[in-house]
Amino acid sequence: MDALRLFWVFLTGAIPGFLATWLGIGGCFLRIPMMMALLGLPIKTAYAVNMAVISLTTIPGVIAHYRSRHVYSRGVLIASIAAAIGVLLGTQLAIWTPSSMLKKIFGIACIGVGIYMLYGAAKGRGKIPPRVTIDEVKRLEAGPKLFALMFFAGIATGLCGFGGGIYYMPILNALGYPMHIAVGTSSAEMIFVAGVGAANLTIHGYMDVVSFIGIGAVTLLFSWIGAKAAKTTKAWILKMAFGVLIGIIGGLVALGFI
Repeated sequence: MDALRLFWVFLTGAIPGFLATWLGIGGCFLRIPMMMALLGLPIKTAYAVNMAVISLTTIPGVIAHYRSRHVYSRGVLIASIAAAIGVLLGTQLAIWTPSSMLKKIFGIACIGVGIYMLYGAAKGRGKIPPRVTIDEVKRLEAGPKLFALMFFAGIATGLCGFGGGIYYMPILNALGYPMHIAVGTSSAEMIFVAGVGAANLTIHGYMDVVSFIGIGAVTLLFSWIGAKAAKTTKAWILKMAFGVLIGIIGGLVALGFI
């Protein structure tokens, strides 16, 4: 690997990794286009690497959430099984879908996510959700409703190559999970589900192991740096700006410029 490619690998791990924990957004919306534009990876390989990176780099955060009593174990189990079945179907659909069409799907999804981020940043500016642990709640949804919704979320995750949190979080919130528990439970779910998606794509030959190792290692480091920065930063304005950026990038991917 030459020096320039090493630099691109570094950037592809550093920028999405830092922003993901600093702003609380999914770095995959930048990571996938960066892998395609800077490293020349086909979109299906970028999906595989992205899912593998997310499965790896989410682990430290989930450990912290678990220690803080923000992970609802029964919810994680039901949601992970459902989403894993869905992500297997979604990644299989991605494998069968022509790359040009897959770029359009990814781009449109990014535009939708950008709009969602703008709405969420505007709605939540200045608000700090109360911290609630699993010891303080009597009952949380972990039945057929959660299973069905997470199954469809898994399909969307696999088809778009995302980590899935952008789908899992709103579902958990809608089902009554307090914010901190929704974050912890969603993150724990992502480790398993993203790993299943990455494994399925890898079995079919869509994996760049060197890129995964390099991007994964850099992402781990910069995720930690971003988490430290998040403690002292009010980032709702930047979240809005990033929502616009994601929408623009999605449009470029959909139109075939990336």
